[in-house]
Amino acid sequence: MWRVMSNLIGNAIKFSPEHAVITVRMEEKPESVLIAIADNGIGIPLGIRNKIFDVFGQAKRSGTAGEQSFGLGLAISKQIIENHGGKIWVDSETNQGSTFFVELPR
Repeated sequence: MWRVMSNLIGNAIKFSPEHAVITVRMEEKPESVLIAIADNGIGIPLGIRNKIFDVFGQAKRSGTAGEQSFGLGLAISKQIIENHGGKIWVDSETNQGSTFFVELPR
C-alpha cells in the first residue's frame, strides 16, 4: 500500500503547478475504506483516461516541471489494489485537476 500511496501522491505533485495543494482524505465505510487523493493540476484528457492504468496503454506524459514518466506507476498501483481485493479509479477534467480513488475491503 505504501507503493500505491507514493505513486498517487507523487503523480499529484508531478502534474500540479508548484506550491499546489494536494488533498488526501480517508472515509471509513461499513465494508470498506475509501481513500481519495485530489489535486488541481493539469488533469487527464478524456482520450487517454481509459489507458492510464494499462501497462501498454501509451498514456505517458511529462510532468509540469518536465519530469519524465515511464507510465508504469498507475498500472502497478492497480495491480496491487486489485490483489488486495480493492479497486482504483479516477475522476478528472483537463486543466481542472484529478481525484484518484482507492477502495479497499475492511
